[in-house]
Amino acid sequence: MTPGLAHAFITAREGTPPGETLASLEEQLGRALSTARAAWPRVDLEGVRFIAHLARHLPADGSVEALERLHLGDLYLACACADGLPLAHAAFEARVLPEVDSAVARMKLPPSTVDEVRQLVRQKMLAPGPDTPPKLAAYPGTGPLSAWVRAAALWLALDLQRQRSSHDSSGEDSTLSVLVDPGDDPELAYLKTTYRAEFNTAFAQALTFLAPRERNILRLKYLDGLSIDQLGALYGIHRATAARWVVGAQQALLEQTRRLLTERLRLTGSQLDSVLRLISSQLDVNLSRLLRSRLD
Repeated sequence: MTPGLAHAFITAREGTPPGETLASLEEQLGRALSTARAAWPRVDLEGVRFIAHLARHLPADGSVEALERLHLGDLYLACACADGLPLAHAAFEARVLPEVDSAVARMKLPPSTVDEVRQLVRQKMLAPGPDTPPKLAAYPGTGPLSAWVRAAALWLALDLQRQRSSHDSSGEDSTLSVLVDPGDDPELAYLKTTYRAEFNTAFAQALTFLAPRERNILRLKYLDGLSIDQLGALYGIHRATAARWVVGAQQALLEQTRRLLTERLRLTGSQLDSVLRLISSQLDVNLSRLLRSRLD
């Protein structure tokens, strides 16, 4: 057993876990270290270094038994990579970095963009910043490292798409698609013509009243074009749950729009319903325009 594991753990945690003796703590940490090393036998990370890293990733009120719920092998590799061990970097390149390709496969990106995403993941995960450690140092171990890297790759790919889409369409009109159509009945034509600016303002402001997750879901769905399956993979939820989140965010947006219009305009309930049906029927176009220019 590697000596000093309990001391390294206690120092990093600034105290002994309740109900633990030094001997039992040393034994449990020794088992955790053995399990972690067994996953990457060629990666030689100092035991006390890993245990200190492990201690900092346990919840403040977590017991030592919580170690059993962590992905110890993945935490070991992440710690070794953050410390710059060459064999750990090689293992990450061979076993984990290919997850980038599977993460962005459904986005049908050109090979050059996939290469760019892969390089960004490699840089962010393995290279330290001027005053910060590599991103792998922040991997919590609560889920597989492969899934954590896939999510990071997908977010980076989306950011690239968003930046390029914003550049390509910087002059696009962000006004609601409420233009008068020859098939409109007279009342709806009048509402469109008279209150177009108010509709646009209320719809845009309604976005700011949504919860952060609702705004993100709408942005990912309507601006970045993610499918329900991709949303589920990104958030680690079932596709049915992802679909419910999308519908809930849509309903919240329309309800907020109705509330704002009710406060500002003297329209009847039927008139408001006509306008909201119009906005809802053209939601894809309207959200794509407004999200590009209004959401952070």
